[in-house]
Amino acid sequence: MENATYVLVSKKNGFALFERDNNFNSRMIVGSYSELVELLKNDKNMQDEFIIMTENDYHLSRGKLLENKEYMDAMDKLGEELSNKLYNEMPKDLKNMIEFDYEKNDRNVNGFPSITKCIGKDDIKGNLWERLNNYEQYFKDKIAFNDDAQLLKDINSSIRHIKSAWEWYHRGDIKRATEQIELMLEGYVNDVFFVSELKKAYGIKQLAGFNDLKKEYFDYSEMEQHPITLFRGRVSTQKLCQRSEMLHRPYVKYERIPRQRFTCEGMPALYLSTTSYANWLELKKPEKDFYVSAFVPDKRGEKLRILNLVIVEEMVNGFYHVQIDRDNIRKKELQDKMISFWPLVMATSYKYVDLREDKVEYVIPELVMRSLKKFGIDGVAYLSKHLEHDIQFQIGVNIAIPIYEEHLDQGYGTVSRCFKISKPELYSEQAKETYAQYKGGSYVYDIYYRKKASYRPSVNFTEGTQIYGDTVFAKFDNYITNMELKYFDEQD
Repeated sequence: MENATYVLVSKKNGFALFERDNNFNSRMIVGSYSELVELLKNDKNMQDEFIIMTENDYHLSRGKLLENKEYMDAMDKLGEELSNKLYNEMPKDLKNMIEFDYEKNDRNVNGFPSITKCIGKDDIKGNLWERLNNYEQYFKDKIAFNDDAQLLKDINSSIRHIKSAWEWYHRGDIKRATEQIELMLEGYVNDVFFVSELKKAYGIKQLAGFNDLKKEYFDYSEMEQHPITLFRGRVSTQKLCQRSEMLHRPYVKYERIPRQRFTCEGMPALYLSTTSYANWLELKKPEKDFYVSAFVPDKRGEKLRILNLVIVEEMVNGFYHVQIDRDNIRKKELQDKMISFWPLVMATSYKYVDLREDKVEYVIPELVMRSLKKFGIDGVAYLSKHLEHDIQFQIGVNIAIPIYEEHLDQGYGTVSRCFKISKPELYSEQAKETYAQYKGGSYVYDIYYRKKASYRPSVNFTEGTQIYGDTVFAKFDNYITNMELKYFDEQD
């Protein structure tokens, strides 16, 4: 018994007894069994209130309690009641002081989801102008930001450029409209968070690609080293067999390229996603004839420069805390940049739930694509507008790469040889047992599911909600990632 360490545990609430030193630091009272028995002998009240338990058993019991939802709910309720009671009994002056201090340090942004859904009768311009104006006013009114003249100036500048770009576009002056987006991007393109190599892109690797932003307690090694796995889907009633059939439309078919989000009319683009599920959503949830290939960048592909438009509220809010990160100049600077850049994310993330011919919601995304070449940027990462909410972003990031150059003899962009590709595979629910034989391979599965990360994205189907790693799509991702990968023009 004397080899173990013991603690005194309250019979009433199950907590161990603590003591304070002269500096008011607290620590749990730990001792040998005989020492604690002697302590209880000297105090009759303590004998009635405490029991002796090994330190190990105590921690095990606390762990079980924390896993008990009813217990945790009861403790949360009790804590809330005590907090409310204490707050209500405070003098009014003290309440006001506490509230002001809280608001001054509250740099959270709320009420601005990335994706805006509209119906056919909605006026995109009117809606966008209103949201941009509300966004600017939000920071003027919020105590934590309203004395930051530079931030307010940068927000206003971004909004002015977006509005001007829209107006010039609808006057038919595409060149001046593009210049407005270029002027906005100039303040961000030299920051590696906003423009980085594909192998470090935040939308895929999150903070793993940025040494100055990593959290000290988290191991990023697997996120850094794991190959990027992207996917491209197609719907075809004819059987697809060749890797080249999964590339962008060749230049010889330029007249057939429709206007889409993040492309320019008549200019091909290679669209890739972080999961086959995102491919399926982008193709309007086809029930059959859905083909997918895995795309894994080679050394050249990993160095493609990508503009990051994957910025959501949850990310901004969890990034910089005044009291914790007060001396971290980089985090403060970057959160400010995210906030002033976000109007562009908003303006490129409109979704009509019904079909429209004018595609007016694609105006700003098209101008972004036209702006990339000036800065030597190869593509853009953005959130699928078909996701249910922003926090699914790990499974719904898209990459759009405009095709500036082509192979003279094939019509495909030179960028197409920056990826090794699997042959197209037809997705089938009936083949889920075959897919399940592969226990890993895709980046999303290995990083956010297999390792049991604290956050594992989920999706909703008619049969209910599933963690993405449990879906047939996730198993399909692994299956095709494990198929033979070759360049599209490489002989089998």
